[in-house]
Formats: sequence, C-alpha cells, structure tokens
Amino acid sequence: MKTMLKLFTGCGLALLICGHAQAETKQDVIDAIQKKYDATQSFRAGFTQKSYLKVMDQTQEAQGEVVIKKPGKMKWTYKAPDPQVLISDNKVLWLYLPEESQVTRMEVDSIYSSNTPALFLSGEGRLTESFRVGEVTRKDGKLIVELIPKTEEQGLDRLVLFADPNNFQIIGSNVYDKLGNRTEMMFHEIVNNPGISDSQFEFTVPPGVELIDLAAQP
Repeated sequence: MKTMLKLFTGCGLALLICGHAQAETKQDVIDAIQKKYDATQSFRAGFTQKSYLKVMDQTQEAQGEVVIKKPGKMKWTYKAPDPQVLISDNKVLWLYLPEESQVTRMEVDSIYSSNTPALFLSGEGRLTESFRVGEVTRKDGKLIVELIPKTEEQGLDRLVLFADPNNFQIIGSNVYDKLGNRTEMMFHEIVNNPGISDSQFEFTVPPGVELIDLAAQP
C-alpha cells in the first residue's frame, strides 16, 4: 500500500501542472510550469500506468481515469486489469478494492508531510522549494524535466515530467523510488479546469464490504 501511495503522490503532482509560455533556460521552464500550476484548479484525464517492480523484475500495466480538484481532492479509478478506486477529499483517503470487498480509510495528514510532492496537491508550494532541478531536455517530441527531491521523505529518488514542447502541457511522468522501482504515467484526453462537483470525492462504504479504518488508530 505504501508503494501505491508514493506513486499516487508523485503522479498527482504531474497532473496538476502545465504551462503556455516560451521557455529557454531551466528557470524559464520551472517558472512556466509553476505559473500554469497556480492557475490550474481542476484536471480530468484518462491514463495508462506502467509500473516496474525491481524485486520481481517485471512490469505491470493498468488503465483508468483521474479527476483532481484543488485543494487536495482526487479520484483515481483503475479499470484494468485490477479494478480499484483511490479517493481523497483533502482530509481522508479511501482505497477501495471491489474484487476483494475491502476498503481502507486513512487520514491524509498521516500519509503526506509538508516537504513531499503531495504539498502541491493541496494547492500550495513551489517546485524549487521541494525539488532541485536536474536536466531539462527534449527527446522524441517531448520536453523532459528531471526533479530531484531535496529531502529523503517517502523514498522518492526523482520525478521526471513529460511535457508538450509547444505549449508545456504535461502529458505524463516517471516516478523513481530508492528501491529501484519505476512508474510511468501517460495521460490522454486531457481537460484542464473542467467543472467538477465536490460530490465526486465523497465515498460511502458499500454493504458487505470490509472496512479497515486506519484513521481511527492512534
């Protein structure tokens, strides 16, 4: 579960960022990303996720849809191959596994700290406060921005953002952790600032589903 939440955090950051200014230097790129991020209040897209697990030396693929609304409201719906739903209302995070008839409830504050990439999911922070900018390159028609965390929290090694070089729209990300695992998330059918009701981030435990309430534990 911790691995899933780390990947979820890093990918969520990438979803909320895009830009529209011409940029030449590293700082220009970061400034353009930050400016558009500040103006992006909601985001909707389909996604394809490829997760490489080093200990098993294999890659797992998944597909689904994601909706994000500041501050801190998120809903990740994995449709294949293993259905699951991650929902956060900025206070509580739910992980629902329908095929296992199980849902886990936990407090958002117990998962994220103020110096992690998740800070951006709550609509706060600046990239250069949490990350050191590595290489900024162009390859295969993509603008690639490497971000190295300034702290060791959550085991994140680096975050790489992929953007359209013509308008700085983020189209995906790679999240690398300290254990050698990697998760690639590519987005499609992206819609910025759609009208999203807060009701989409509410969750009611279905009848007959086991509840693991970690939020109730000290």
